Amino acid sequence: MYIYAQGVAQPYRTADVVSSTGGTLDQVLVKEGDEVKAGAVLARVRPEARESQLRSAQARVNSLEADLQGLRDLEGQGYATESGVRDLESQLAEARASLQSIREEILDTTIEAPIPGVVNDVFANAGETLGAGTAVLRIVDNSPLRITLYISQRDIGRVDVGRVATVSFATGDLAKGRVCFVASAADPETRTFRVEIRVPNETRDVPSVVSVEVRFQTGEAEAHFVSPAILALNEEGTLGVKSVGDGGAVRFHKVEITRAVNNGIWVSGLPEKAQLITIGQGFVREGERVRVKRSEGGEQNAAEAAAKEARLPTATIEAEHFDRAENLIEPPPAEVLCKGSAANRISTNSMPTGSTGADVSTQSPGVGSSTGGTAGNQGRSPGMSKDSGTQRGAGSGQSVPVAPSPEITPPRVSVPPLAQPPSQVPGPTQGQGGAAQGGGAPQGGGAAPPPAGSGGGATGSTPPGGAGGGAQ
Repeated sequence: MYIYAQGVAQPYRTADVVSSTGGTLDQVLVKEGDEVKAGAVLARVRPEARESQLRSAQARVNSLEADLQGLRDLEGQGYATESGVRDLESQLAEARASLQSIREEILDTTIEAPIPGVVNDVFANAGETLGAGTAVLRIVDNSPLRITLYISQRDIGRVDVGRVATVSFATGDLAKGRVCFVASAADPETRTFRVEIRVPNETRDVPSVVSVEVRFQTGEAEAHFVSPAILALNEEGTLGVKSVGDGGAVRFHKVEITRAVNNGIWVSGLPEKAQLITIGQGFVREGERVRVKRSEGGEQNAAEAAAKEARLPTATIEAEHFDRAENLIEPPPAEVLCKGSAANRISTNSMPTGSTGADVSTQSPGVGSSTGGTAGNQGRSPGMSKDSGTQRGAGSGQSVPVAPSPEITPPRVSVPPLAQPPSQVPGPTQGQGGAAQGGGAPQGGGAAPPPAGSGGGATGSTPPGGAGGGAQ
């Protein structure tokens, strides 16, 4: 079984590199797209009058040091007072502090990279006058990538730190990562839990701030592909489907919808082989005996063809797109990949406002999760695979990876009286399965037969020969 969720790939960290001192920007030594290491020189501010200030401050310090030495010699001979020596020592300390401040200002004219990464934006050009704290450029570190997504209350118990996740990017890239963080409390508005995944990206080939779909494997389940039209409710209001068992007895099977697609649903809870009642299931009860009428044609083949073409219910990615995950390199252990921390935010592409140099990154927007079977956007992002799902048709009983059962509200089904006149009983449409007619049931427990000429068939699992099954 799988859990599917959508999210956003964020950079591991971003840094707006600011000028610590005001002045004229003398040089910008890098351009957008350049990869830099931490400590690399990126730009320089013109020192201007600071060099002359440095020489003047150094000369004053030298002069005060000489005066202090002479005064101490005189103090030893009794020609100078102790208070005079202390006063000169205080002046020398102030001069040294001023000298150090000027030296630091000169060092601040060299702007260095605080983190490794790629220059994503340049905000100032050579020759511009900058105020202290003005952002000059922005560095984005995409190694590793951080995936932020939100998991429902139902599924959060199956996602833990260290679990391997397969990530499909909107760019078409596919990679494996690990869960590095699971929120301890749900969002009070959405009741979803924030989860962070890190994906190795040493070469920085995969960009950040792109949509992704994440798949967590939590186990396997057996499922059958059926039409949602055959769903029924029992007397307790339980959702399920009805089949014809040995001796023509009607059986009710409680099912769970594991996935929903455009042309059908995947359900679990059915036996490996079953003759499902496709028409008239609302007019028979469990335990009643019916006669099966099968229509001519390839109902089984049609069901298998529909199952083969069924697409997984994700917003952007379909099942075959994840099949390449088997050939992917396993991510490093969580102790290595999850080491270190970074702010949970996504950098904008605009220049920071103001001159404070504060980080203007925007908080990551809430990204809703989508698990298999839930209703959602069925569109496909650019660059995504168009491959179809891999689950098999009804009656195959194959073990297939499926998403957890969604929380759904069973449909309200209006069941007409069992003694309804034949003219009011809905007949099957062309290509549908056979109607179920009560036979041998207690008085009032059966149903009127369908109109003459109606077809029949059970889409669940049919005997060899391709004939559809139904109950009559």
